[in-house]
Amino acid sequence: MNILVYGFGLMGKKVTHALRNHENMNLVGVVSPMFDEKIEENMYSSLNEVNIKIDAIIDFSHPNNLDDILKFGIKNHCALVIATTGYNQQQLLRIEEASSQIPIFQSYNTSFGISMLTKIVKEVAKEFYKNGYDIEIMEKHHNQKIDAPSGTAKLLYDVIQEDIDEVKPVYDRSEVHQKREKQEIGIQSVRAGTIFGEHTVLFAGHDEVIEVSHTALSKEVFVQGALSACEAIVDKENGLYTLKNLY
Repeated sequence: MNILVYGFGLMGKKVTHALRNHENMNLVGVVSPMFDEKIEENMYSSLNEVNIKIDAIIDFSHPNNLDDILKFGIKNHCALVIATTGYNQQQLLRIEEASSQIPIFQSYNTSFGISMLTKIVKEVAKEFYKNGYDIEIMEKHHNQKIDAPSGTAKLLYDVIQEDIDEVKPVYDRSEVHQKREKQEIGIQSVRAGTIFGEHTVLFAGHDEVIEVSHTALSKEVFVQGALSACEAIVDKENGLYTLKNLY
């Protein structure tokens, strides 16, 4: 299958390198307004220059490129793997609208391990909650990450909230001088050093604590996750896919 990469930053370069060694995917080019090195594949400054058949786009670029990517995907009916972070609510709605015409995978975290973590949490969260356990979500990232909480932490909360309607997120307890309410789910963020990404869901009951965790040891897990998502989504029906429903 023919794959086009959008973005030639750190992650775009890693995806480009991984695609060259992938037996089922053919890297046909990279789209980027700037290239700091020459590559052997087609180098495009915009999607307007692309005139070959594309089966899927893997996007690790910038939210400003979203409209062009969606327009190209719909016009050429190619699948999209959107792994760029920082979208606002209106942009997320545009992704959802476009997914009625093409298959789109959108996630701030492409790790297969995180997809399995969400399945585990979905399976056990309601049962723990019904039996009086408190639920907390903790995430840690490097000191260059500008958003908090992470998109993955929000995903984990959404998975829990889908099965337990009454819960509510709490991001800061410093101004609240009262005991914890049952329906609260605390979401806590740490920004330090070069931590790639750690996410933990904690279930705390009477005299016992259960933790379900995922730790990314390098960015390669996100690269391989993006490639796996690309393989999975190409044959999917039109629709919006995330780590909750892709695999």
